[in-house]
Amino acid sequence: MRKLLLGVALLTLAACGTTSGGPSYPTPPPIGPGDPGPGDAPPPIPLDGPIMYSCSNGQQIVVDIDGSNARVQIVGGTSMVLPSAGDGYYTNGRYGFRGGGANGQWEVGRAAAASCTGS
Repeated sequence: MRKLLLGVALLTLAACGTTSGGPSYPTPPPIGPGDPGPGDAPPPIPLDGPIMYSCSNGQQIVVDIDGSNARVQIVGGTSMVLPSAGDGYYTNGRYGFRGGGANGQWEVGRAAAASCTGS
């Protein structure tokens, strides 16, 4: 009888030593080739195709330069096509965009050009 009680006591103590499991969280998917890992730099800004710019005047624009034209969408506003005026400058007389890639300048009317950063 004493051996039986000792066995039950040992089993009870062994059960107390196990974890209850706690909350279960899903395992994150593995990072594959080309996926950014922790601490990796963001991908480079594209040199062609639509680029989102945040400008110093508070406007956000999306610019897609295609040969002799720049298609511009003012976020929350109008869109337009600006013809090339030469040397990386596109204008329709009222609006103007100069640059491309990571940096540009956005002009509206006769106001000073706003510096823009691509993202």
